[in-house]
Amino acid sequence: MANLTIMPYRSLGKTMPEALIIDACRTPRGIGKVGKGALAHLHPQHLGATVLKAIAARNQLETQEVDDVIWGTSTQVDKQGADLGRMAALDAGYDIVSSGVTLDRFCGSGITAVNMATAAVMSGMEDLIVAGGTEMMSYTADLPQRAPFMDRGNEHLRALHPQSHQGVCADAIATLQGISRADVDALAGTVPASANHGGRARGIEAVFPSDRRLCLGRKRHDVPQSDTTPISGPADPACPSCRQ
Repeated sequence: MANLTIMPYRSLGKTMPEALIIDACRTPRGIGKVGKGALAHLHPQHLGATVLKAIAARNQLETQEVDDVIWGTSTQVDKQGADLGRMAALDAGYDIVSSGVTLDRFCGSGITAVNMATAAVMSGMEDLIVAGGTEMMSYTADLPQRAPFMDRGNEHLRALHPQSHQGVCADAIATLQGISRADVDALAGTVPASANHGGRARGIEAVFPSDRRLCLGRKRHDVPQSDTTPISGPADPACPSCRQ
């Protein structure tokens, strides 16, 4: 889960406000499989609430002053449906006057939420927005299998624009462009190193269920970090009582 708080800053000589990111945080990474991941048994709204609560506490926000919570979630089904951003904000204790909306741009949902928040601040429509996203792969993996097309059964659209699953398309593009797995892994390995310059550890929020037993902390991860080490099996549980 990722979370950014955006506020305006009116510079001298400019009529349009600037948008400033004043803080960012996320939950630790976990294995996206039920029975293996330390976070897999939690409700998606609870994970969203974890970062929303943290961002408010870390910045002493009066949540009734939050103009909007803009959230990105791709698979908006059942537990991840019903405007997850709004539900997570309420679960985090936000004032009911702070509205919330959830959007879907597939894997770009979270960054789109941030972009939309930025645009709203720079246009002068809003002053304080919390933006981010939630996606639990352990939950979506257990949903009923559907046709391997993005059109969800719209055969007319399929005839116009056949669209395979994004993962399949990514492999196809890499093959056509001659991009190897080693090239992709090497690029991915540069991201954690860059994030460390921005205080990455401070941005990771431990996850607790309602009974306050630690599920996954800042220094505990289910999966390897910062390298290309293969995942050979599940890591030691962060909290045996929280593993299912």
